[in-house]
Amino acid sequence: MGSAWQGLFGTDYGLLSLAVIVFMLGMGVFFVWFFIRKIQQSTDEHARELAGGSSRNSGRHA
Repeated sequence: MGSAWQGLFGTDYGLLSLAVIVFMLGMGVFFVWFFIRKIQQSTDEHARELAGGSSRNSGRHA
């Protein structure tokens, strides 16, 4: 097991692999945060439309 850690932290390709792993985990966290934020915004807009607070569809007929 020690040689695996030594390969990860002690070689150039190990450090680049570690950088890619960290980058991908960060990107995953960003996407989860981004999608949750957009879903919440969409939910809020829909609730405002149902409450009659939006004038976007005021000129349309059903």
